[in-house]
Amino acid sequence: MNATAIGHLIASHPLGWWLAGLALAGLAGAAALWGLRSVRRHGGPLLKRTLPMAIDPRWALLAGMLAAACAMVLAGSMMAELAESGSEQDGDWGTVDDAIADALRMHAATGVLRWFATLTHLGDTAVLTALTALVAAGLWWHGQRLLATGWLAAMAGNGALTRILKSIFERARPEHLHHGVAQADGYSFPSGHSSASMVAYTLLAYLATRLLPLRWHVPCAVLAGMLVFTTGWSRMVLQVHYASDVLAGWLLGGTWMVCTVLVIESVARWRHRGDAVPAPG
Repeated sequence: MNATAIGHLIASHPLGWWLAGLALAGLAGAAALWGLRSVRRHGGPLLKRTLPMAIDPRWALLAGMLAAACAMVLAGSMMAELAESGSEQDGDWGTVDDAIADALRMHAATGVLRWFATLTHLGDTAVLTALTALVAAGLWWHGQRLLATGWLAAMAGNGALTRILKSIFERARPEHLHHGVAQADGYSFPSGHSSASMVAYTLLAYLATRLLPLRWHVPCAVLAGMLVFTTGWSRMVLQVHYASDVLAGWLLGGTWMVCTVLVIESVARWRHRGDAVPAPG
């Protein structure tokens, strides 16, 4: 199937593909939960042998995430293959990007666009900023200082990384003519909505595994996967991002989220190990 056929197939059934994607995203969320449980059962703390016991765990978390951020910036070449296959290139990704955007611009119904214009607010800066503040305040109020610090560092760090990568790649957005339905300014690659929603909603599901009863874990993981997919899919259907922008946003946010969870888990185990050591004398 060529790129034009792929574009027309997606443009003809955006709601159907969205529903199918919800099912797959829910399964992905459940699989991620299974992976987290495996790490907790079998994985040792990352900082077990390297972190002096005198260091405050919150500073250790921030240091670990800073190292992860540096590694991700240096690994930006992995995403460059997507960025450089934009509309002005002849690569496979560029062809698919253009075919999907052109087909949606020609065939997407106004009602469908308005539906996804509503759903896309799940990744708005204002919405996620308010969510970040509320969750951080709630965690801090209930004495979960480590989780609150990790949550704030994850959200702020992802926002900074997204801005850095946008300024590096400087990719223009696809042409979208329905400004009464959706508008977007700035550079296109990677999708900020996609990366921010990935970090926010998957970390909320992770917090659920730390703070809520076991029966809530699977529903929260499945819901997180659905929200992440919906936000990214809406950006593509609205033609404010290319498909590769959304994929790169998911890659960025997912990698950053995994780094965050690994560091939090390691620091939590390290702190628990330190608390278990009896006081001298």
